[in-house]
Amino acid sequence: MNSQVEKTIEFQIRRFSPHQNRCYTSTFGVPARKGMTLLDAFMFIKDNFDGTFAFRHSCRMGVCGSCGVMVNGKPMLACYTQVLHLNSDRLIIEPLQHLPVIKDLVVDLDPFFDTYSKIRNVLIRPQEALRRLEEFIQSPSNLKKYWDLSLCIKCSICYSACPAVLDDKFLGPATYAANYRFISDSRDEGADERLKAMADNIWQCTSCNSCTLFCPKEIRCASSIVDERGLLVETGEIPKTAKEVLTSAVRYRNPMGTHPSKRMDWARDQEVKTFPSTTKADVLCFIGCAPSFDPRSQEIARSMVSVFNSLDVDFATLGNEEHCSGDHILRLGEKGLFEILAEHNISTFRKFDAPRIVTLCPHCFNTFKNDEPYRNERFDVQHYTEFLAEAVDNGRLKPAKKVNQKVTYHDPCFLGKRNNIYEAPRKVLRAIESLELLELERTRENSFCCGGGAGRTWTEDSVPDKRPSVARVKEALKLDVEVIATACPFCVTTLEDAAKVLDVEDKIVVKDLLELLRQAL
Repeated sequence: MNSQVEKTIEFQIRRFSPHQNRCYTSTFGVPARKGMTLLDAFMFIKDNFDGTFAFRHSCRMGVCGSCGVMVNGKPMLACYTQVLHLNSDRLIIEPLQHLPVIKDLVVDLDPFFDTYSKIRNVLIRPQEALRRLEEFIQSPSNLKKYWDLSLCIKCSICYSACPAVLDDKFLGPATYAANYRFISDSRDEGADERLKAMADNIWQCTSCNSCTLFCPKEIRCASSIVDERGLLVETGEIPKTAKEVLTSAVRYRNPMGTHPSKRMDWARDQEVKTFPSTTKADVLCFIGCAPSFDPRSQEIARSMVSVFNSLDVDFATLGNEEHCSGDHILRLGEKGLFEILAEHNISTFRKFDAPRIVTLCPHCFNTFKNDEPYRNERFDVQHYTEFLAEAVDNGRLKPAKKVNQKVTYHDPCFLGKRNNIYEAPRKVLRAIESLELLELERTRENSFCCGGGAGRTWTEDSVPDKRPSVARVKEALKLDVEVIATACPFCVTTLEDAAKVLDVEDKIVVKDLLELLRQAL
């Protein structure tokens, strides 16, 4: 560590005293030097300011995983994170979320480690094989399949970041990744036993990607959960609700259980160009299943028409030839069905002459951009917030009416955490005159998932106080805002349901950004 002090950083540390049973905040000014880690700063505070300050650490090399803390709302290892790299003059340090606090930054890790008791965390082989004095040979090619998953240091950062662990039925990303690591190991013979341990609890995962985003070892926990679900789908051992979603997608080419001939009913009173009567436009709008079939979400699609017409956008849709993008189907583990849906949409896209595809739903946007086979086509695809932010930048979008409301914005995971789109929706909201935009406590990268991804909009079975959406609405209520704005039909659905559960519909409403913009035009 360099001896020259670069600047003084304010550390606001949220602490807990077990003797007084109270939480409080201590503030310290720490002289930050190049190379100083958070753990170094904690040591400095303990040595120079407060010897009672408690935190956990051991190896100081990012191997033991014991020094995890929350820093400005994000979980990270204190020994790995350099203070100056955080680019902030004030750091709010808290103990990891979702775990009982013992003292200050020290949390009880037993709930995290207890999840491992639900799986066999060793190779499963017949007893007679274990008695023989022989090696279990592993090939390099098979080792490569699960090597990344074996790097887990059990730091519990993924557990702290995960919204699904609000329901203690869910075992947590690290446990599922460890289970799949053994399933992928050719030496293991316990796949049936391992899948049985997952069959009734792995479905709580929302595929928000928080576990992968914050993992210090960059382990793709979220992907391993999807793969594990895929194996369960093959066995048929899946919940009735998930089976109904997949059956609907097979039968009706959408997960909503609605006949495909009704896909354009939302536009019955609108003048919207559709394929195949129209085969060319500046923008091809992919509406998505929720805005097409769900009565509440149809208002989002109609708002899109109003906004695009006000901007004189030459746009069209695929009409009844639009099939589900397949995002929720893929996250539920039905990869074969996803590929069938994708092949149809890709074939239809090729028949339409449009330089750009704009989606209403972040889930459709994400799968077109990042999932094969869509990704291989290299379509120019945007989420509508990106398209509208461009219109703000070039002066085409100038909302004329005032919206005198206090609004907070909820970041959809598939727009933010999976695609790093945070500024575009805020730029559009700031363009609305008199709208007061307030940020939630957990925002941008550390935004808290609404709980609607990976089919959870239709398969949610947790009691209300264990649903991520309920926690999110409670967070918004603390801001005393009138509107929760978002840019995803599934976020709208789950957050509205949470407002009903909390009986606060008269205090706060949920709107898609397009609906707010429509008010202002």
